[in-house]
Amino acid sequence: MRFLRLCIVFALCACAVSAFAQKEDWLPITPQDLSVNSVPGNPGAPAIQLYYSHMINDEQLAEDGGYAFYYRRIKILNDKGLKYADVEIPIFPGESLSSLKARTIHPDGKIIDFTGKPFEKTLIKGRGLKIQAKTFTLPEVTAGSIVEFRWKIDHGNYLEADEWIVQHDLYTVKEVFRLRAFQGRMNTSALSDEPAQSSLTYSHLPPNVKPRLKGSAYEMEAENVPAFEPEEYMPPEDTLRPQVRFFYGGKDILSPDVFWSRIGQRLNGETEAFIGKSSSEVRDAAAQAVGGETDPEKKLRKLYARAQEIRNLTYERRRTQEEQKKESLKGNNNAGDVLKRGFGDRNDITRLFVAMVRASGMEASVAEVSNRANRMFDRGFLSNRALDSELAVVPVNGKEVYFDPGTPFCPYGQVRWIRTSTAALRTNKDGGSFVLTPASNYDQAVTVRTADMTFGMDGGVKGEITIQYKGLNALELRLDALDTDEAGRKKQLEGELKDGLTTGAVVNLTSSKGWDKSDEPLVAVFSVEIPGYATVAGKRILLPTTFFRVKKMEAFRHADRKFPVYFPYAFSEQDSITIQFPAGLTPESVPQRQEAALPYARYLNASQFANGQLVTRRNLLMNGMYFDLPKYPEIKNFFNTVQSTDEQQVIMRGGGPNAEKGN
Repeated sequence: MRFLRLCIVFALCACAVSAFAQKEDWLPITPQDLSVNSVPGNPGAPAIQLYYSHMINDEQLAEDGGYAFYYRRIKILNDKGLKYADVEIPIFPGESLSSLKARTIHPDGKIIDFTGKPFEKTLIKGRGLKIQAKTFTLPEVTAGSIVEFRWKIDHGNYLEADEWIVQHDLYTVKEVFRLRAFQGRMNTSALSDEPAQSSLTYSHLPPNVKPRLKGSAYEMEAENVPAFEPEEYMPPEDTLRPQVRFFYGGKDILSPDVFWSRIGQRLNGETEAFIGKSSSEVRDAAAQAVGGETDPEKKLRKLYARAQEIRNLTYERRRTQEEQKKESLKGNNNAGDVLKRGFGDRNDITRLFVAMVRASGMEASVAEVSNRANRMFDRGFLSNRALDSELAVVPVNGKEVYFDPGTPFCPYGQVRWIRTSTAALRTNKDGGSFVLTPASNYDQAVTVRTADMTFGMDGGVKGEITIQYKGLNALELRLDALDTDEAGRKKQLEGELKDGLTTGAVVNLTSSKGWDKSDEPLVAVFSVEIPGYATVAGKRILLPTTFFRVKKMEAFRHADRKFPVYFPYAFSEQDSITIQFPAGLTPESVPQRQEAALPYARYLNASQFANGQLVTRRNLLMNGMYFDLPKYPEIKNFFNTVQSTDEQQVIMRGGGPNAEKGN
């Protein structure tokens, strides 16, 4: 989790600590700092990070809690770098920000301290992923200025894991890392009562950079570290950035097999104690939800719908302890509490669903699941935070089906994409074993677009586009809209469509429905105008048969890639486009039907002209997610075919006989 926080800081600061003392002095501004005016090998870079430090102190973790200091010094090299005056520091539940200091140093040496207060906002890293942050803007920043800020994160006495990130989004001249390890007993981890031992793993580190242990402290320094350069549609950056990861354990549990066995035993005990034997509240709720239904799958649907009626606190804004007390938001101890209070977090709701299924006479269990939104699961990193949520598993017609009732609006029998195709621990009293959660199929994330447009003699087209978002596509939009209003939803949907249209489109949402449903499409209707869509050449008019843009093409701009191609989930697009032409315009040439196929992908584009209308049917489905580098040429060629076919043009001629051509 701390690793995720760091990655977001580096990506969104668009967005020296020399000891572990709480009060830190600023490092001196050197003549070298003031004279830097470019990045080695990248003279047009917007900024350079002169210094970065990350100091972790877990020494007094059990008594006073652990904390970490961060220090960043950035020089703004040109106007594009002014975005680094806006700083966002992610704050996760259980953490608090303190000792924040920030200032601006002008090229002439003048210093302007930041004297304001940061305010809280919600960050969105990837669709539907909400994270709180403290944000502020440094004063009077210009090209040539140095901005620097340092802060402390208190993370309480939770003992488990720490992480350093080594490569940032800016070229970094100097980096310093320190960690003072915890030396007490492991009783805070509930895994062992032995003296804690620290261990580490690291990957992708620059040459000659390696952590070293001095007594109970780890140290590491690096110089002239190039910026991390991400690619579109790549695996989670947190998996690929150079990193050092620390974890604690007694000497008997510093092996993956033993660690995860202990974790499985503990989590199994917790979940089974929460679910327990069916209380009268659970039995009554299950019976009321099922009614007189006897078909097992129909019973499951009703129980699933009942579980999703529970108020889900995970997807509400974070509340202070005072607010929680005022609203009587107590923690639930069992499934009966969830029903009586009518609220719970996502895991409470999942466990309630399992309890009601069992109360109805069916089998059900809980799986502890990793989240691949920000990092691919690594069994060798001994942190139970990697298993950050729970799913229900129920045998249906002889097959185990995974359910995600703890995610609002998640359709019955589906799982939010971040928990598909990833590691899950199926726990039991002996610990359990790891499995891979099922992948989502292309028919679980469908976008259906219907366009009825009219061509104008000025070369533009205008009309109405109706979009149906189904399954996972609808789910992500609904989750994004949870904490916004009608105006926010309108902006969200208009941006979604505009981003998928050709340049210059004017989009206005006229209606939408289905925001509060799980198993129905989210339907949006737009009025759309695309000026200058056609090219006029004498009596001929040339225009593409489709105006929908393939956003995935961003992954295939280059002949080669550094990282695999990674789509969040399988998907399909179904388009029907009708363009009505004025009388007197007749087709001279209509593109031939085109198809392309791979074992995991298909594409169809077929146009026909009749009764003054050009009708194009276009289907694209992708039933894959991860494509390693050897697969890159194959999938690149497929999408190149998609793009070139989408760009094929129909040629219309003014005047002449009222002929019609098609195929």
